[in-house]
Amino acid sequence: MGIPIPQTGTVTEDTGVVGGFITASGDADYYLGDDTGEWTAETIGGTYGSLEIDANGVWSYAADNANPSIQALDTGDTLTEVFTITSDAGTTSVTITINGVDEPPCFTRGTLIETPHGARPVEDLRAGDRVLTADNGVQRIRWTGSKRIALAGAETDARLRPVRLRAGSIAPGVPAQDMLVSPMHRVLIGGAVSQLHFGRDEVLAAARHLVNGQTIFVDPVPEVEYFHLLFDTHQILVTMNLASESFYPGGVGLSAFEAEMREEVFSLFPDLRSLDGAYGPAARDVLKRHEAQVLAQSLTKPPQSGVGPSRRAA
Repeated sequence: MGIPIPQTGTVTEDTGVVGGFITASGDADYYLGDDTGEWTAETIGGTYGSLEIDANGVWSYAADNANPSIQALDTGDTLTEVFTITSDAGTTSVTITINGVDEPPCFTRGTLIETPHGARPVEDLRAGDRVLTADNGVQRIRWTGSKRIALAGAETDARLRPVRLRAGSIAPGVPAQDMLVSPMHRVLIGGAVSQLHFGRDEVLAAARHLVNGQTIFVDPVPEVEYFHLLFDTHQILVTMNLASESFYPGGVGLSAFEAEMREEVFSLFPDLRSLDGAYGPAARDVLKRHEAQVLAQSLTKPPQSGVGPSRRAA
């Protein structure tokens, strides 16, 4: 009589999705002896997915990638569920770890991007167009991408709903008017606030981590169209007086793209296909969720107006 061996498996949000599911598989075994035909064939429901095992111990796990708990995960976050499987020699466990990834940062239709010839709507920009950046002057866009998403009644797609930054929500006059950005779009926070909390002149924080329910909140729009602007290196752009990031095409950022869009980016930056860090560093240090949430409640003052433009958030 053998001894059942504990099993493990991992899946990753938005990665290897087939038919809407993320999956893992394995073959349960004994330390000693033959386990053929000795397992209880069954399907076991879990919190986030289900596990199916046959009489020979071959198991597969599948979770709905659109599950709100899975889609709420960021890079570094995990969920775990444990299944008990049974054999003639006793029981053992299958432990599944669900890894999270950040959603790609993007602007929304109507966002005005500063260029050498004045502000232009993001949807009008194309590869080769020149844009003003905070660090490197005028830079040419290498690639643009967009995606329209219907959100009416789509509770499972809450992760895709844009975040509204009220005018003046980051600093007086920043942004100059209400803005919508994707949840993981990172905005520049600088000056006294950044120095006080983090000892750095400027940091980047994801919009979803700054939500305070008053001046920054998830907007229940029925539809949204997201736009990506990619440069040779990660840039800080000026958009309606708010400084925020260009698209960062690491493996995390690309994982949520459809295959055709990923291939377009890989054709420009082939090293990204095999080297996740090949694009280079982010333009600023990026705050973790718990760090950014320290700032969220400090950004609840009523929006202010009438303040002249500045290149960066103060």
